[in-house]
Amino acid sequence: EGDEAGVRSALDRGARPEVTVPIDAGESWSLLTVAAFKGHEHLLSLLLQAGLSIEGGGTTDITPLMMAAQYGHAQTVKALLDLRGNPLAMDSRGRTALHFAALKGHQQCVAALLPVTPPTPAHLEAYTPVHLASYRGHVEVLEQLAGAGWPLTARDSDGNTPMHSAAAGGRVTCVQWLVQRGGDTSMQNNAGHTPLDKELVTAVMEGDEAGVRSALDRGARPEVTVPTNAGVSWSLLTVAASKGHEHLLSLLLQAGLSIEGGGTTDRTPLMMAAQNGHAHTVKALLDLRGNPLAMDSEGWTALHFAAWEGHQQCVAALLPVTPPTPAHLEAHTPVHVASYGGHVEVLEQLAGAGWPLTARDSDGDTPMHFAAAGGRVTCVQWLVQRGGDTSMQNNAGHTPLDQELVTAVEEGDEAGVRSALDRGARPEVTVPTIAGVSWSLLTVAASEGHEHLLSLLLQAGLSIEGGGTTDMTPLMMAAQNGHAHTVKALLDLRGNPLAMDSEGWTALHFASRQGHQQCVAALLPVTPPTPAHLEAYTPVHVASYYGHVEVLEQLAGAGWPLTARDSDGDTPMHLAAAGGRVTCVQWLVQRGGDTSIQNNAGHTPLDKELVTAVMEGDEAGVRSALDRGARPEVTIPTDTGESCSLLTDAARGGHEHLLSLLLQAGLSIEGGGTTDMTPLMMAAQNGHAHTVKALLDLRGNPLAMNSI
Repeated sequence: EGDEAGVRSALDRGARPEVTVPIDAGESWSLLTVAAFKGHEHLLSLLLQAGLSIEGGGTTDITPLMMAAQYGHAQTVKALLDLRGNPLAMDSRGRTALHFAALKGHQQCVAALLPVTPPTPAHLEAYTPVHLASYRGHVEVLEQLAGAGWPLTARDSDGNTPMHSAAAGGRVTCVQWLVQRGGDTSMQNNAGHTPLDKELVTAVMEGDEAGVRSALDRGARPEVTVPTNAGVSWSLLTVAASKGHEHLLSLLLQAGLSIEGGGTTDRTPLMMAAQNGHAHTVKALLDLRGNPLAMDSEGWTALHFAAWEGHQQCVAALLPVTPPTPAHLEAHTPVHVASYGGHVEVLEQLAGAGWPLTARDSDGDTPMHFAAAGGRVTCVQWLVQRGGDTSMQNNAGHTPLDQELVTAVEEGDEAGVRSALDRGARPEVTVPTIAGVSWSLLTVAASEGHEHLLSLLLQAGLSIEGGGTTDMTPLMMAAQNGHAHTVKALLDLRGNPLAMDSEGWTALHFASRQGHQQCVAALLPVTPPTPAHLEAYTPVHVASYYGHVEVLEQLAGAGWPLTARDSDGDTPMHLAAAGGRVTCVQWLVQRGGDTSIQNNAGHTPLDKELVTAVMEGDEAGVRSALDRGARPEVTIPTDTGESCSLLTDAARGGHEHLLSLLLQAGLSIEGGGTTDMTPLMMAAQNGHAHTVKALLDLRGNPLAMNSI
């Protein structure tokens, strides 16, 4: 209320000045911010003396100065500046107090802020005050900003100039003012839009028919497209359809646009209108001969989108022109998607139009499978009442009830799991994965970190060691994904920490690879470094390769050896070097690691680093390893039992940018090792034409012959 006497009285009696005030936006403001917002400049010094910050506080990133500027309190702005409020402070969107004053057109605030807010590079990388004043149509503020040296052609992150902003806001006077001062009406933003195009796009988005006509009449290009957050672009007709602006459709078609849309999206205007529930727009597009049978890349028609969202009026408009033809029955049908979404009323409509209720998609799922997977009990019951078979299995062997159980496990829905099991779902079903193997439901629960489901699934008869065709146990899955509580729960339930997959990896290996320290801590007491676990890759090798020094500390503390060798004779230091983990190499050296130790191929850790860099075509890595003493003459064993030089391997990989560097290091253009294949032969065999040319330029011998 700006009651200075009341503020003094409350403070004198112990009120806490640091309290914050919650606001409707879900943020909180300091009392100084509140005073600035209200324009109570007479309270500022008093609140600062009480210990508050001139830059505000609470959870908002808007300072008191920004607040005063936004609400036009010029005297408060001046007072805050006199009290050393920072005019260059920016909120999370890069806006200063001057931005707020320019946005609102508060000329006196702008006048106070301009002398202390110069157009520095930091303030020219995004929306400038000139952009904001242009968008809102404040010509007088533009005069002030231009007079203070703010550029009139700066670009924001989307490539928009102030003229684009003025056009987008429909500010004709601002556009004219900018043109009079040299503004270029043909300048394009990142989307390829001129200011006039931008005006057209904005008018279409807002459904402003007069604005669309005006922009088109003045030369705006109707064929421009609009980028979306999904990474695709839409035609203006698609934009109008998605917004439900059916009154713009004929106008845009007359301007030359296609009824089927455009841009890079594969969704038609009809699909967008159906998805967003614009029934009148759907009808208008159909009247204009929009194709209801068009399909996107997933095989979905406009009817699919309407059914997915449960838009009954759109479904009603589309059903007469979208019959259940064979082409529309090969994948997800509208019945499938309505079932998953739980839209019984739409199912009634589809069934009435002859759409089959038992069609299968490419995974063998029926609509009942979809309803069950979505937890749509009412839809399942409705389908059963119409003859649906609850025992029908999909390609994975799941009945609808099994599918319901699988979905509940994946989502960690304990009540859903209990319900499905109580009604006869089979806990022994497995789940196919992208990797081509299948997992038990216990493995699924562990991989997702749903430890609250473990006992329930074990009681249902599943094995603590998992199942399906994968050789990874639930404990390995939980460890790999960093679910420490699940790891502990599985250990308490007697999951075997010493179990190994086909590569000889235990749960500790997986936790070490990902650097999950809490999982490592839980597994170390029950995974000692026994001989069986020291014959191949150890957890120390894995942690070294992936650069997890903290995990190495844990493993060393538990007695895991730091110099164990795998089947190739590599020590953890070899692996750390191969992975480019300099910090791990240094850590291992500090603990007695031998940098001269050789693996089965005769490579030291530094040689291994060089070999890996050559194989990956990493020029900087090759230079670094050579500079630190790696031996370029080392050879690499091949799959044929022979060995080749590093130059030969670079040629085989098509890394022509490494050739001169390796030759300068002393290697022969004709290769080396035990193979009789030259680098030129290798490059030719693998189709690396640029490498072949480079080797010939370096005097590789094209007449050399191997033993064959």
